[in-house]
Parts: sequence; C-alpha cells; structure tokens
Amino acid sequence: MKNVLVILLCLVFFNANAQKMTSGFLEGVWTSRGESTEITFKKTDKNKLVISEFSSISGTELTVLRYKIKKDNLYIESLFEPNNFQSILKFIIIDENTMVADVISDYPGQVIYKRILNDKTN
Repeated sequence: MKNVLVILLCLVFFNANAQKMTSGFLEGVWTSRGESTEITFKKTDKNKLVISEFSSISGTELTVLRYKIKKDNLYIESLFEPNNFQSILKFIIIDENTMVADVISDYPGQVIYKRILNDKTN
C-alpha cells in the first residue's frame, strides 16, 4: 500500500510539473539544425502569438496560413511559395528546450526542433 501511495504522489507531482503548450512556452527561436525550417515565436503586447518560419536551406520565409494550440500540441500550416509546397507541422513537447514535429505533407516525417538559448528575442 505504501508503494502505491508513493507512485500516486509521483504521478501527481510529474503531472503538475509537465510543460504545457502555451505562447509563453513557445516564445523564442527554434531550430531544426538545418533539416527543415527555423521558427521564431513572439508574443505581441496583446498576447497574440506571431510566428515566422524560414527555410533552413534557402532562408526563404514561408507563409504561415494558420496555427492552433490544441491540448498540448501546436499545429502550424504553412506554404513554401517558390514551389507551392504546403505542410502541417504537429509539435509535441519533449522537454523545455526540445519539440518534435510530425510533418504532414507529400514528404511526411519527423523533425526535432531545439530552442536556441542564447537568442535575445524580447
């Protein structure tokens, strides 16, 4: 019985400390380390999230068509206009500085994004 109580307390503790997908959590610069895109998240004075996404290869900005935060996932639908390539990225938090994006497109896959810690975006 004592072990069950310890396990329950641990679960409550880890659940309470789990990172939530919010604009505040996302704020900053995230890199795919050359695999896909680089993304900057900023909050406006009115707490609106502004997303800028750039190709890691060409540096060309993608058009962010829409985004939504649903439960603990972030969905970004974007368009790379030079070749009309459209994709949806579904981000899942791994830890406070790492997210994995499931890419839904003609070329599906997974991309790891890391927060750039020394960036001064504020």
